[in-house]
Order: sequence, then C-alpha cells, then structure tokens
Amino acid sequence: MPASLCWPNDPDWLDGRTEIDLPSEQLLRAYWDADILDTNGVPPPTIINIKDDFYVRFRIELAGGLWQCIAGTWDFDVGFTPIGKGTGFDLSEHVGQANLQYPDWKGCDTLCIELKVTVAAGTIPAGVYDGTLYETGARFQLHCCGRPAPVVGYEALEEYQFYQ
Repeated sequence: MPASLCWPNDPDWLDGRTEIDLPSEQLLRAYWDADILDTNGVPPPTIINIKDDFYVRFRIELAGGLWQCIAGTWDFDVGFTPIGKGTGFDLSEHVGQANLQYPDWKGCDTLCIELKVTVAAGTIPAGVYDGTLYETGARFQLHCCGRPAPVVGYEALEEYQFYQ
C-alpha cells in the first residue's frame, strides 16, 4: 500500500484502488477512501443513531501525470442494501445528488479530492431503523469531459444498523 501524498498522517486512508487503461495503453491510477464518521470525525460503531448528525467523507488521490490532462465532474454516493429483506436506498436519495458532487474538477489544478457530506439528524427515514443490517458500499464516478463512459470505482464499507 503506498503512502498518501495528500493525507500522510492518516495511515488508514487507502481502501480502494483502480487502474484504468487508456487507448494510449497507459495506466491511470486512482486511490480512494470513503468513511462514515460521527460528529467528532471518528468512525462510529456499526450502529448509527439517526437522531444524531453523522458525516460521510470521500477522498481520492490520483497518481500519475496523465490525470493532469483530464477534467470533469466527480459523483459520489453510498448505497445501503438490506441483508436478507426489503429494498435498499442510496444516500443521494436523502441528501440530494448535488451535495455529493465535486463539479468542474481539473486534474491540472488538483490530484487530491476530499468531499465531506453532512447527514443531518432525521435525514435517514425512520422506517429504516427496524433492526435491519445494511451492507454499505461507496461509489465513485468521474464524468470526464470528452469521454463517453465515466471512470467508476467502488468500495465496500462496514455493515450498519440504524436506530433512534
């Protein structure tokens, strides 16, 4: 696991990695990390009280000079899939997709991206705290200017239950 250039004091920053082949047969490397954090910036236990605020933090570190030639919009989301029953939901359904975007990104300006989204108390609907255990996963997408398909990444997170 490489040391982070953007977050050198956080040894656990790296959770996901992808290599993207370009038509020029060169590789782009992207490292990402998504965390659910309490209001003190600490990962909560796997049970979250929906009466309290919590945060979702997305971080991306892009490696290699080729990223400097790319621009676009980053979209992030977290999916909550119930284990064994019911249907899931995406965080974007409750906080709005616009709050989960890093628009007008240019690799020539920054190769480190951090987005912290507040999930205010009561944002998660009360019906989801019925003791269901949810698998969670973060999604990262870069919609590149001039490229038909987005650059996509995923990261599995912890399993969570909600209560109030």
